[in-house]
Amino acid sequence: MTCRTLVTGCLASLVSTLILATPSAAQVGRDLLRPESSVEVEAERLSLFEHADAVHVTARGRGVVSVDQAATGARQPAREIYQYDDNVFEGFYRLIDNVTNDFLYEMEFAQWFRLPEAGTVEYAVACMARTQSDSSSDAPFTLSFYSGAGNVPGTLLAAFDVPGRLPEAGTYACFEIGGAVAGLELNAGQVWVAVSWTRGNPFDNTKLLAVDEDGSGGRRAFRGRNNEGDEWERWQVDTEEGVYGIRLAVDHPDPTPDPTPDPDPGPDPGPDPGPDPDPGAGPPTGEGYTDCEPDTTPLVFDGGYHVRMCYETSEGTVGEGKAGIWASGESGLLWFFTRDNAEVLIKVLNGCFYNDHRWVYVAPVTDLAFNLYVVDSEGRTWSHHNRQGDTASTRSDNEAFPCSN
Repeated sequence: MTCRTLVTGCLASLVSTLILATPSAAQVGRDLLRPESSVEVEAERLSLFEHADAVHVTARGRGVVSVDQAATGARQPAREIYQYDDNVFEGFYRLIDNVTNDFLYEMEFAQWFRLPEAGTVEYAVACMARTQSDSSSDAPFTLSFYSGAGNVPGTLLAAFDVPGRLPEAGTYACFEIGGAVAGLELNAGQVWVAVSWTRGNPFDNTKLLAVDEDGSGGRRAFRGRNNEGDEWERWQVDTEEGVYGIRLAVDHPDPTPDPTPDPDPGPDPGPDPGPDPDPGAGPPTGEGYTDCEPDTTPLVFDGGYHVRMCYETSEGTVGEGKAGIWASGESGLLWFFTRDNAEVLIKVLNGCFYNDHRWVYVAPVTDLAFNLYVVDSEGRTWSHHNRQGDTASTRSDNEAFPCSN
């Protein structure tokens, strides 16, 4: 079987080969292909790329039906800029074939965003790098938009050719992409923005995608194809820390006022943190329970079901449940202390065809006190709690939420 590997690039030669990274090896590179035990991850890691000035480029549409080619217009400040990186990048990625040690013919990396309401794209950003040994300044790539409520991209919405250039070797730059991208209409909900490019000729001229390894948030996935004309391989989920250098600027129009009831006078928030939970669904007050309240939303399932969880140790330390992996758009894992040690499996299943309800299943494996909440798009809340020192019980509820929402 041919293995696909991820290469993190810097300014010099190959340093080491990691096989399903051990704790000591994790300091050298990142294993993004953990689901396949035969996959190797090669890491090039010496010094960082130098930062180059931002570059403005104009994309050319590929004639996808959902793209309005004429809607370029005058640029205005975006209402929302969706990004997870902090403008500093520590890693630079591309894909390689373990058997031949050649870069794949084409590779694609996708970053997930959630739009609280429909809007129009003003521009997108992709941060790319060129190694010191790369003799070509040409850095063309394709910018694509996908739907998809799960943990990998789904249907292609639009695709654009971007004629990028990186004039100086050993640098990276963030391309602000306008042109035909401006005016692309996106619905509220989940959207994936992806960057794909082909390997260079010679192979040393293959560009890399910048990665902020200190950043977190959003889902990420990547895929490749080995040769021209091959089918794309399946998307693989990136569950490690870090985010891709991909951003999205969207103009959200002012909502049309509704005379009854009066419209909300407050401004719309940034990326939707999810609805507030039902105030009557607070933690229990009995002995051994914790009064912690979760602040983050590590899992969002199909239909806008937000999963939040906090825990308290016997020493009184309070923490938040973190997302280990989305198994699908309806299930996922949470962890407390280390990513390798899952604490809770949770499912929010669509049972609308059976009893007109969403079903919630929870299987915790812990004796810590915790408060777990599932909140739907209208703020209705389903909760599960545990007392300190008790082995947490599993719970299933086939009438957790009505499907009328």
